[in-house]
Amino acid sequence: MEATMPDTEQLAERYISSVEAFIDCVRDVRNDRMDVREGPDGWSPRDIAFHVADVDSMLGLRLRRILCEDYPQLSGLDTQASVQLFRRGRLHVELALDALSASSALNTALIEKLSPADLARKGRHSGGHDVSAADLAAFMAMHIEAHIKQMKRVLKAAAR
Repeated sequence: MEATMPDTEQLAERYISSVEAFIDCVRDVRNDRMDVREGPDGWSPRDIAFHVADVDSMLGLRLRRILCEDYPQLSGLDTQASVQLFRRGRLHVELALDALSASSALNTALIEKLSPADLARKGRHSGGHDVSAADLAAFMAMHIEAHIKQMKRVLKAAAR
């Protein structure tokens, strides 16, 4: 039985909706709450914002590599090291939101135009599994949705 390819308009809509919801969520965080964490190893709203922007950019690059190269090798990302890098800089969170807005605009435009052949293209993740363009497009929205939940959980814990 042949797998059904996802609808690219639905993929793009879910993705851009998650981006918009994430940006709204971050902008609702008061400045004095931007660096609160659930614990010493937890991430703050600022950490989460920079992580999401960083990973969104990286996922867009992976998508473009899958579309442009034959079965590219896709390296993983040390997310904790990335969070530490941005945490040391204590950058203004609007930089993360600007980066996310820019990368998501490009990513959305690409996702909307994917053909069935594009969706089926694959790369090999360094974790040892294949990743199709369809998988990646779906994951992009799920990743952001998960971090919206994380943000709410962190803020709820900090309010106690």
